[in-house]
Amino acid sequence: MIINVLTVGLGAAIGSVLRFLATTFFKTFFKNISFPIGTLFINVSGSFLLGLVNGQLPKINFWITFFIAIIGGYTTFSTYMNEIVQMKMKNKMMAMIYYFITALFGIIAALIGYVIF
Repeated sequence: MIINVLTVGLGAAIGSVLRFLATTFFKTFFKNISFPIGTLFINVSGSFLLGLVNGQLPKINFWITFFIAIIGGYTTFSTYMNEIVQMKMKNKMMAMIYYFITALFGIIAALIGYVIF
């Protein structure tokens, strides 16, 4: 049990650092764009990675737990929802576009990751 807790903790910490680095990159290089491209990238790429892990990784409990924890720490559903609420206050249509693009691309990315090999 303690090994699983430590595995999840380490994976989530790694994923959170990766999310921070990706967010910082997108905020630095796309600072003039008001659209949350960083969160979109993080959630779509995380969907792809989760599909890849679930579709391709041997069903070894340690590795599944570790990689899912990394992806869980990396992706950010709460930020996605918060950005939609904030966008809705300014531009309802842009909020809806963001919502559907992220959901659609996330599903497609997960499917591609699952069947890629």
